[in-house]
Amino acid sequence: MSKSLLTLCAALAAVVFSPVAASPVWAMSLPGGPGLHDDDDDAAQRAADIPNDARLASGRIVAVDKSAGRVTIDYRPLPLLPEGGVRVFAVEDPASLKDLGPGDRVRFEVERDGRGFIVTRLENSN
Repeated sequence: MSKSLLTLCAALAAVVFSPVAASPVWAMSLPGGPGLHDDDDDAAQRAADIPNDARLASGRIVAVDKSAGRVTIDYRPLPLLPEGGVRVFAVEDPASLKDLGPGDRVRFEVERDGRGFIVTRLENSN
């Protein structure tokens, strides 16, 4: 066997049998690796069960109408509302308005509700 072929075989063996190559993290990132197609429904369900704080927008409360279940928020541009500004939102859970008042900083999640928008999650971030 030639010296270069022997070196190539040794290098391949080192890569194949290295701890990094056997790592589940690497295997997950490889095409066809475990976890890509196995139990996709379970993985999607687990991801849906974990609150995603990355989707929360930030803003400041301008006004709260607890009886109508509405809140006015001054917010920065969002993917769903790229213009930013001040807007009155309906709130999915009016109980979340209980301890909020003008000037409070909040983090919130908003979804389209027909022609309007509704706040589905609202957290005080003061």
